Amino acid sequence: MMDNRERLARFETVLADLTAENALVLQRLESLRAQGKVKTAAYQQLTARKLALRSTLALFEERGLL
Repeated sequence: MMDNRERLARFETVLADLTAENALVLQRLESLRAQGKVKTAAYQQLTARKLALRSTLALFEERGLL
């Protein structure tokens, strides 16, 4: 069984990963937008991932964890 410190460390790792992925997705979207590739499958997939990440991070924000 995991103690609370280990659980907290794992939670913080997941939160950091989500935040980092969100920044990377936003950066990649901006790059594609600058190249005029907004109608590509990659752009659409990244947009979907951005929305999923935003929704997840919003839950953390609502609970004062961000």
